[in-house]
Amino acid sequence: MNRDRLFQALSGLDDRYIAEAIRYAPEDASGASERIVKMKAKRIITIALAAALILALGVTAWAVNAAVATPEAAEKVALEQIEKWKTMGLISQDVVFEGPADDIFETEERDGGAYWYGRIFRHCYDVRWYFGWEGEPEYGCSLDVDTLTGKIMAATLYSVPNADDEPVDEVEIEGENGPKTLYYYDIFDHIIPADMTVDRFCTLLAEYWGFSGYRISDTVEDEYYHEYLPAVDGSTLLLDLADRSGNRYVTVFFEGDQDGVPMYIQLDQYPGHVAINLGTNHGVG
Repeated sequence: MNRDRLFQALSGLDDRYIAEAIRYAPEDASGASERIVKMKAKRIITIALAAALILALGVTAWAVNAAVATPEAAEKVALEQIEKWKTMGLISQDVVFEGPADDIFETEERDGGAYWYGRIFRHCYDVRWYFGWEGEPEYGCSLDVDTLTGKIMAATLYSVPNADDEPVDEVEIEGENGPKTLYYYDIFDHIIPADMTVDRFCTLLAEYWGFSGYRISDTVEDEYYHEYLPAVDGSTLLLDLADRSGNRYVTVFFEGDQDGVPMYIQLDQYPGHVAINLGTNHGVG
Protein backbone atom coordinates (compact mmCIF):
# COMPACT_ATOMS: atom_id res chain seq x y z
CA MET A 1 0.00 0.00 0.00
CA ASN A 2 1.48 3.36 -1.02
CA ARG A 3 1.13 6.60 0.92
CA ASP A 4 -1.86 7.92 -1.08
CA ARG A 5 -3.81 4.68 -0.75
CA LEU A 6 -3.08 4.53 2.96
CA PHE A 7 -4.36 8.07 3.48
CA GLN A 8 -7.49 7.38 1.42
CA ALA A 9 -8.19 4.14 3.30
CA LEU A 10 -7.77 5.83 6.66
CA SER A 11 -9.87 8.86 5.73
CA GLY A 12 -12.99 6.89 4.91
CA LEU A 13 -14.39 9.74 2.80
CA ASP A 14 -13.48 10.59 -0.77
CA ASP A 15 -12.71 14.28 -1.49
CA ARG A 16 -15.60 14.30 -4.00
CA TYR A 17 -18.09 13.94 -1.15
CA ILE A 18 -16.60 16.93 0.64
CA ALA A 19 -16.76 18.97 -2.57
CA GLU A 20 -20.42 18.03 -3.02
CA ALA A 21 -21.17 19.07 0.56
CA ILE A 22 -19.63 22.49 -0.06
CA ARG A 23 -21.49 22.96 -3.38
CA TYR A 24 -24.89 22.24 -1.86
CA ALA A 25 -24.36 24.20 1.35
CA PRO A 26 -27.02 26.96 1.75
CA GLU A 27 -25.88 30.44 0.71
CA ASP A 28 -27.00 31.90 4.03
CA ALA A 29 -25.25 29.26 6.06
CA SER A 30 -22.57 31.61 7.26
CA GLY A 31 -19.15 30.03 7.45
CA ALA A 32 -20.40 26.55 6.48
CA SER A 33 -17.88 26.11 3.67
CA GLU A 34 -15.09 27.41 5.87
CA ARG A 35 -15.98 24.98 8.66
CA ILE A 36 -16.02 22.06 6.23
CA VAL A 37 -12.60 23.02 4.89
CA LYS A 38 -11.25 23.24 8.46
CA MET A 39 -12.74 19.83 9.25
CA LYS A 40 -11.04 18.42 6.19
CA ALA A 41 -7.69 19.90 7.23
CA LYS A 42 -8.09 18.55 10.76
CA ARG A 43 -8.99 15.14 9.39
CA ILE A 44 -5.89 15.07 7.18
CA ILE A 45 -3.63 16.00 10.11
CA THR A 46 -5.20 13.24 12.23
CA ILE A 47 -4.74 10.75 9.39
CA ALA A 48 -1.13 11.80 8.95
CA LEU A 49 -0.41 11.27 12.64
CA ALA A 50 -2.14 7.88 12.61
CA ALA A 51 -0.22 6.84 9.51
CA ALA A 52 3.06 7.94 11.07
CA LEU A 53 2.27 5.92 14.21
CA ILE A 54 1.37 2.83 12.18
CA LEU A 55 4.53 3.12 10.12
CA ALA A 56 6.65 3.71 13.22
CA LEU A 57 5.22 0.67 14.97
CA GLY A 58 5.69 -1.37 11.85
CA VAL A 59 9.30 -0.33 11.51
CA THR A 60 9.92 -1.06 15.20
CA ALA A 61 8.40 -4.53 14.95
CA TRP A 62 10.37 -5.19 11.79
CA ALA A 63 13.57 -4.00 13.45
CA VAL A 64 13.09 -6.37 16.42
CA ASN A 65 12.46 -9.30 14.11
CA ALA A 66 15.28 -8.30 11.80
CA ALA A 67 17.70 -8.31 14.74
CA VAL A 68 17.24 -12.08 15.13
CA ALA A 69 16.26 -13.03 11.60
CA THR A 70 19.49 -14.86 10.78
CA PRO A 71 21.75 -17.37 12.54
CA GLU A 72 24.49 -14.74 12.74
CA ALA A 73 22.14 -12.27 14.41
CA ALA A 74 20.90 -14.98 16.80
CA GLU A 75 24.48 -15.67 17.91
CA LYS A 76 25.09 -11.97 18.55
CA VAL A 77 21.84 -11.57 20.50
CA ALA A 78 22.50 -14.75 22.53
CA LEU A 79 25.84 -13.36 23.71
CA GLU A 80 24.24 -10.01 24.54
CA GLN A 81 21.54 -11.71 26.61
CA ILE A 82 24.11 -13.81 28.48
CA GLU A 83 25.89 -10.58 29.39
CA LYS A 84 22.54 -9.21 30.60
CA TRP A 85 22.06 -12.31 32.79
CA LYS A 86 25.51 -11.73 34.25
CA THR A 87 24.73 -8.07 34.91
CA MET A 88 21.45 -9.04 36.61
CA GLY A 89 23.28 -11.58 38.77
CA LEU A 90 21.43 -14.59 37.37
CA ILE A 91 24.62 -16.40 36.44
CA SER A 92 28.28 -16.22 37.40
CA GLN A 93 30.54 -13.56 35.93
CA ASP A 94 32.91 -16.39 34.92
CA VAL A 95 30.53 -17.85 32.33
CA VAL A 96 32.14 -17.32 28.93
CA PHE A 97 31.47 -19.00 25.58
CA GLU A 98 34.59 -19.04 23.47
CA GLY A 99 34.81 -18.29 19.78
CA PRO A 100 31.96 -18.53 17.26
CA ALA A 101 28.96 -20.74 18.07
CA ASP A 102 29.48 -24.42 17.25
CA ASP A 103 25.92 -24.96 16.01
CA ILE A 104 22.81 -22.87 15.39
CA PHE A 105 19.44 -24.50 14.68
CA GLU A 106 16.21 -22.79 13.70
CA THR A 107 13.19 -24.15 15.59
CA GLU A 108 9.79 -23.39 14.13
CA GLU A 109 6.84 -22.34 16.27
CA ARG A 110 4.76 -25.41 16.98
CA ASP A 111 2.32 -27.06 19.35
CA GLY A 112 4.40 -28.70 22.04
CA GLY A 113 1.85 -31.44 22.72
CA ALA A 114 3.14 -34.06 25.12
CA TYR A 115 6.50 -32.33 25.28
CA TRP A 116 5.08 -29.23 26.91
CA TYR A 117 1.48 -29.98 27.86
CA GLY A 118 0.06 -28.11 24.87
CA ARG A 119 2.21 -25.02 25.20
CA ILE A 120 3.10 -23.22 21.99
CA PHE A 121 6.82 -23.11 21.31
CA ARG A 122 7.92 -19.81 19.86
CA HIS A 123 10.01 -19.43 16.76
CA CYS A 124 13.57 -19.55 18.10
CA TYR A 125 17.17 -20.09 17.18
CA ASP A 126 18.93 -22.70 19.28
CA VAL A 127 22.48 -21.34 19.67
CA ARG A 128 25.07 -23.79 21.00
CA TRP A 129 28.62 -23.69 22.27
CA TYR A 130 30.08 -27.09 23.22
CA PHE A 131 32.23 -27.60 26.30
CA GLY A 132 35.49 -29.57 26.25
CA TRP A 133 35.66 -32.88 28.09
CA GLU A 134 39.28 -32.19 29.02
CA GLY A 135 38.46 -28.81 30.55
CA GLU A 136 38.78 -26.53 27.51
CA PRO A 137 36.44 -24.81 26.87
CA GLU A 138 35.16 -24.80 30.42
CA TYR A 139 31.61 -23.73 29.52
CA GLY A 140 28.98 -24.85 27.05
CA CYS A 141 25.32 -24.10 26.43
CA SER A 142 22.18 -24.50 24.38
CA LEU A 143 20.23 -21.22 24.26
CA ASP A 144 16.79 -20.76 22.66
CA VAL A 145 16.64 -17.16 21.44
CA ASP A 146 13.13 -15.92 20.65
CA THR A 147 13.11 -14.25 17.22
CA LEU A 148 10.47 -11.73 18.29
CA THR A 149 11.75 -10.51 21.67
CA GLY A 150 15.41 -11.46 21.37
CA LYS A 151 15.27 -12.97 24.85
CA ILE A 152 16.57 -16.36 25.93
CA MET A 153 13.43 -18.43 26.52
CA ALA A 154 15.17 -21.66 27.54
CA ALA A 155 18.73 -22.50 28.45
CA THR A 156 20.94 -25.42 29.35
CA LEU A 157 24.28 -24.27 30.75
CA TYR A 158 27.21 -26.66 31.20
CA SER A 159 30.49 -26.50 33.06
CA VAL A 160 33.45 -28.88 33.36
CA PRO A 161 36.06 -28.82 36.15
CA ASN A 162 39.17 -26.72 35.95
CA ALA A 163 42.59 -27.54 37.39
CA ASP A 164 41.62 -26.30 40.86
CA ASP A 165 38.53 -28.49 41.23
CA GLU A 166 38.68 -31.71 43.23
CA PRO A 167 36.33 -34.65 42.57
CA VAL A 168 33.69 -35.41 45.20
CA ASP A 169 32.84 -38.92 44.04
CA GLU A 170 33.64 -41.46 41.37
CA VAL A 171 32.03 -44.19 39.33
CA GLU A 172 33.60 -47.07 37.43
CA ILE A 173 32.26 -47.99 34.01
CA GLU A 174 33.23 -50.58 31.43
CA GLY A 175 35.08 -48.83 28.62
CA GLU A 176 36.31 -50.10 25.27
CA ASN A 177 39.67 -50.94 26.79
CA GLY A 178 38.42 -52.22 30.12
CA PRO A 179 37.20 -50.53 33.32
CA LYS A 180 37.33 -46.74 33.42
CA THR A 181 36.90 -44.41 36.37
CA LEU A 182 34.82 -41.24 35.96
CA TYR A 183 34.61 -38.48 38.53
CA TYR A 184 31.82 -36.28 39.85
CA TYR A 185 32.45 -32.63 40.66
CA ASP A 186 30.41 -30.24 42.76
CA ILE A 187 30.95 -27.23 40.51
CA PHE A 188 27.49 -25.69 40.05
CA ASP A 189 28.91 -22.48 41.48
CA HIS A 190 30.84 -22.16 38.23
CA ILE A 191 27.49 -21.26 36.66
CA ILE A 192 25.37 -19.65 39.38
CA PRO A 193 26.39 -17.66 42.47
CA ALA A 194 26.85 -19.95 45.50
CA ASP A 195 24.45 -17.86 47.62
CA MET A 196 21.62 -17.87 45.04
CA THR A 197 18.28 -18.84 46.62
CA VAL A 198 15.25 -20.20 44.80
CA ASP A 199 13.35 -16.97 45.58
CA ARG A 200 16.11 -14.76 44.24
CA PHE A 201 16.53 -16.85 41.10
CA CYS A 202 12.79 -16.86 40.32
CA THR A 203 12.50 -13.14 41.06
CA LEU A 204 15.24 -12.38 38.56
CA LEU A 205 13.72 -14.69 35.94
CA ALA A 206 10.31 -13.05 36.38
CA GLU A 207 11.94 -9.64 35.93
CA TYR A 208 13.81 -10.79 32.83
CA TRP A 209 10.76 -12.32 31.14
CA GLY A 210 8.38 -9.57 32.25
CA PHE A 211 6.16 -11.63 34.55
CA SER A 212 4.45 -10.01 37.52
CA GLY A 213 5.23 -12.79 39.98
CA TYR A 214 5.65 -16.52 40.51
CA ARG A 215 4.67 -19.45 42.69
CA ILE A 216 6.91 -22.38 43.60
CA SER A 217 5.14 -25.72 43.46
CA ASP A 218 5.35 -27.20 46.96
CA THR A 219 2.42 -29.57 47.13
CA VAL A 220 1.57 -32.89 45.54
CA GLU A 221 -1.81 -31.38 44.68
CA ASP A 222 -0.15 -29.49 41.84
CA GLU A 223 -0.49 -31.30 38.53
CA TYR A 224 3.21 -30.92 37.70
CA TYR A 225 4.67 -31.43 41.16
CA HIS A 226 7.51 -33.93 40.96
CA GLU A 227 7.50 -36.76 43.49
CA TYR A 228 11.31 -36.77 43.73
CA LEU A 229 11.47 -33.09 44.60
CA PRO A 230 13.11 -32.39 47.97
CA ALA A 231 11.49 -30.01 50.43
CA VAL A 232 11.85 -26.60 48.83
CA ASP A 233 10.87 -23.09 49.80
CA GLY A 234 12.04 -19.68 48.70
CA SER A 235 15.02 -19.65 51.06
CA THR A 236 16.42 -22.94 49.72
CA LEU A 237 19.81 -22.52 48.10
CA LEU A 238 19.72 -23.41 44.44
CA LEU A 239 22.92 -25.42 44.87
CA ASP A 240 21.10 -27.68 47.33
CA LEU A 241 18.87 -28.92 44.51
CA ALA A 242 21.72 -30.66 42.67
CA ASP A 243 20.87 -34.24 41.71
CA ARG A 244 22.43 -37.18 39.88
CA SER A 245 19.24 -39.06 39.01
CA GLY A 246 17.92 -36.59 36.45
CA ASN A 247 14.47 -37.03 37.98
CA ARG A 248 14.18 -34.00 40.26
CA TYR A 249 13.29 -30.45 39.36
CA VAL A 250 11.65 -27.41 40.88
CA THR A 251 8.42 -26.48 39.16
CA VAL A 252 7.58 -22.78 38.98
CA PHE A 253 4.37 -21.11 37.84
CA PHE A 254 4.92 -17.55 36.62
CA GLU A 255 1.98 -15.15 36.70
CA GLY A 256 1.01 -14.30 33.14
CA ASP A 257 2.83 -17.35 31.78
CA GLN A 258 0.22 -18.69 29.34
CA ASP A 259 -2.45 -19.64 31.85
CA GLY A 260 -0.09 -21.10 34.42
CA VAL A 261 1.86 -23.51 32.24
CA PRO A 262 4.83 -24.59 34.37
CA MET A 263 8.53 -24.28 33.83
CA TYR A 264 11.20 -26.11 35.78
CA ILE A 265 14.65 -25.49 37.18
CA GLN A 266 16.88 -28.54 37.24
CA LEU A 267 20.49 -29.04 38.35
CA ASP A 268 22.06 -32.26 37.08
CA GLN A 269 25.41 -33.69 38.13
CA TYR A 270 27.07 -35.97 35.58
CA PRO A 271 30.46 -37.66 35.54
CA GLY A 272 32.85 -35.01 34.30
CA HIS A 273 30.43 -32.08 34.09
CA VAL A 274 27.33 -30.40 35.52
CA ALA A 275 24.28 -28.85 33.83
CA ILE A 276 21.59 -26.36 34.78
CA ASN A 277 18.29 -26.34 32.88
CA LEU A 278 15.72 -23.55 33.00
CA GLY A 279 13.23 -21.78 30.79
CA THR A 280 9.67 -21.39 29.58
CA ASN A 281 10.16 -23.22 26.30
CA HIS A 282 11.42 -26.71 27.02
CA GLY A 283 10.12 -30.18 27.72
CA VAL A 284 9.42 -31.40 31.23
CA GLY A 285 10.21 -34.84 32.61
